[in-house]
Amino acid sequence: MKFLRVPVLLLAGALLLSGCASLGTAAQAGAAAAPPAAAGAASAPAPAPGAPPAFATVVKDAKASEGLFTLWRKDDKLWLELKPEDLNRPYFFSPKLATGIGEAGLFGGLMASSPRIVEFRRLNNQVQLIAPNLAYTAAAGTPTGRAVQAAFSPSLVTSAPVASQPHPQRKSVLVELNALFVGDLLGIASTLDRSYRQGYAFEARNSAIGKERALPDAVSFEVLGHFATARIAQAQPGATVVPSTPGTVPDARSLFVTVYYALARLPEQPMAPRASDPRIGYFQSVRSDFSDDLARSPRQRFVNRWRLEKKDPAAALSEPVKPITYWLDRSIPDKYRGAISAGILEWNKAFERIGFRDAIRVEVQPDDADFDTLDVNRASVRWMTNAAPSFGAIGPSHVDPRSGEIVDADIGIESLSSRNRRTERAQVLAIGQGPDTHAGHDAAACTHADGAAEQLGYALDVLEARGELDPGSLDTEAYVLAYLKDVTMHEVGHTLGLRHNFRASRVYGEAQLSDPAFTADHALTGSVMEYAAVNLPAPGQAGGVPFQTTLGPYDYWAIEYGYKPLSAADEAAELSRIAARSAEPELAYGTDEDNALGIDPEALQFDLGDDPVAFASKRFAIARDLLARQERRALPPGSDYPVLRRSVSYALRDLGRAATVLARQIGGVRTLRDAPGSGRDPLQPLPAAQQRLALDTLSRGLLAADSIRLSPTLQRRLAPDFAERTDAVFSGETQIATDYSLVGAVLELQRNVLNQLMSDAVAARLLDSQGKASSAADALPLAELYQRLTRDVWSELRAGGDIAPPRRELQREHVNRVAALLLRPGALSRADARSLLRAQSRTLLAQMEVARRRPGLSAEARAHLADSAETLLQALSARPVRASS
Repeated sequence: MKFLRVPVLLLAGALLLSGCASLGTAAQAGAAAAPPAAAGAASAPAPAPGAPPAFATVVKDAKASEGLFTLWRKDDKLWLELKPEDLNRPYFFSPKLATGIGEAGLFGGLMASSPRIVEFRRLNNQVQLIAPNLAYTAAAGTPTGRAVQAAFSPSLVTSAPVASQPHPQRKSVLVELNALFVGDLLGIASTLDRSYRQGYAFEARNSAIGKERALPDAVSFEVLGHFATARIAQAQPGATVVPSTPGTVPDARSLFVTVYYALARLPEQPMAPRASDPRIGYFQSVRSDFSDDLARSPRQRFVNRWRLEKKDPAAALSEPVKPITYWLDRSIPDKYRGAISAGILEWNKAFERIGFRDAIRVEVQPDDADFDTLDVNRASVRWMTNAAPSFGAIGPSHVDPRSGEIVDADIGIESLSSRNRRTERAQVLAIGQGPDTHAGHDAAACTHADGAAEQLGYALDVLEARGELDPGSLDTEAYVLAYLKDVTMHEVGHTLGLRHNFRASRVYGEAQLSDPAFTADHALTGSVMEYAAVNLPAPGQAGGVPFQTTLGPYDYWAIEYGYKPLSAADEAAELSRIAARSAEPELAYGTDEDNALGIDPEALQFDLGDDPVAFASKRFAIARDLLARQERRALPPGSDYPVLRRSVSYALRDLGRAATVLARQIGGVRTLRDAPGSGRDPLQPLPAAQQRLALDTLSRGLLAADSIRLSPTLQRRLAPDFAERTDAVFSGETQIATDYSLVGAVLELQRNVLNQLMSDAVAARLLDSQGKASSAADALPLAELYQRLTRDVWSELRAGGDIAPPRRELQREHVNRVAALLLRPGALSRADARSLLRAQSRTLLAQMEVARRRPGLSAEARAHLADSAETLLQALSARPVRASS
């Protein structure tokens, strides 16, 4: 995916979007290797004292490689020859990681987060590699253009002294690439420091330039960088920052990272940019053009897309002049190449609808190939083996910021063995059992493949427990291949320019999703850019296909907007017509920020179907059925207890996801991207009836006293994987859990729900929704939410009987939150919310006082009620700490 933001690849502060494209070069004519240098030596005057040596002296006995620039190699030295016409000219600069350490975001084969456009500039006897500031522009030669040039600074990437006198005939000079690039240009030492706190630093003495290549349109070379620390810091008692060490290198004091650098020629004629539209999800190239003082905003936004042109513009269906070709790296196992190729080529269906035949092609890198799939201008798919699952798959691209033209992309897919590592870790580590209900993830990260892999593992566990799937069968292999095709389509979509679409899961209903025939021909959602939950059948029912294996209607629409050939005269009107279809249900769109802001109940990850309550109810039933089957699961001799722990963990995590879907309905506001004229209001609070139904389902499924139960017998069998526990201990893991705490796991799910439902944001939205509702009945009152939470969490106060330990834990969580809000009312921004909470607290306090005097309570329950009542009483009596104005 495009958006994995790893804590690396910072180039002098940040790398900017840029790109490159191939073109021929004639600049090397007459630049034959040794003869020109020798010829120049005969007529070259002796250099002045202190001046660089003669060109011929520097390259004596060096081997020349001719390409976009001529490279000269002698032993461990590498020089780049710069002619006068090479200076002050833009080039594409593309850094990538050729080798890494398998953790900390340093993964071999990973693109830098963004490339740059750079220029060589000579300043006296220094050659500087400059990144011009392309984010701000105006018409050259105008007063505004001069003002912009004076206002915004370029950045220095690196620099080195001129290494030679000018060549007598070509007037070119040499600059030593060792001096320019053997350093920490990407800020890798900073990444290591943030990850391990060990004081790693770049060590030039044991670093070097490796292999280089010169092509007509580019030159590339590798820098083997050594990073070292003199000593390994140990954790100090009471320290807030705990140092750690890489677990993937033989000696933690030393490690190598190889960076691939490429310099390539930019297109002489930038591609015609295409304006973006917020109703359709494309990555964008953004610049501020100050040429027009009367424009509402100087910001211009272009969609990122490949340059795709018909060979025959008049033909209804034509091959492209240059197809988008993805190279399968030779690292991909043979058994997965078919599924990955199918996922890539699936996108041809969308391009055929707009007149392109075979717009996308797949090639396989031969085992004896003399090129690297990291080469610039070569889109690729690589297989990456990391120490632990980190992202599942990633689809970044490099873009020419002048136009939004995508010129390079390298998809990385993590080895499926990494998925097994996640399963093993779940059996020994104390990890949270559900995602945060705010979904406040990094809005620039793609975790689709990682989540889909867990969904794959969960599905295989469920179907194996039901006796519907043999782990070693061809059906299981088909599940894995369907997952790979799904993941590949998603990541290819990113490299075509498309962003996530988290509203697409609401397109189809349960009847369609459960129909094998329908799901064989249709995507499960409106778009493969969605994070769709695996399509599992309810216990005892048949179901559709588990993963998305074809494009959805939104995908066809988005490709039409970005790639349909349009004349300049008709483009604006035609794009407006295409985007105006956004209100059609199958074209629903909501992306990362819609999900991350936590407002929209429809822009969610890992939900499925047009009825969120029905979806959550179904997933609750599936999880409970899996838990029940573990109760009676017979383990044959020679098997392992950790399989029980794995299945229980899977079930609880999925319960947490379903609870997240329901919690987001409460106080939810649909945020639609429609333009005026669609007939829909852009901000639509969810109807009160739907919120109540979600709250009922959430209460029964997670907050009720009997919502999740495991027998004592099963809980005693939830042993860890002791071999994996040993590895975890010696690798420095600190959150190891030998025992399995069901109470703790369930409490974590319940805590997430309380965090969401008792948040200031939900309270404010419920109060605001009363003003947006057409009638009072259409809005869910905040008082009703507070009353319902209190009633469900403290149900034993009315029902009588004792209070079980897990219920006491949940009740303590609730009362602590109430007390904290009473003591610090500034945490609730609305006066009505604060007053309602105080009123609810007084009612609850009275109920506690009555309940703790009744017979039949255990000593623990009686103490729990007394302590909870004291907490509330003190909070109600204390002087509130109000935020200062």
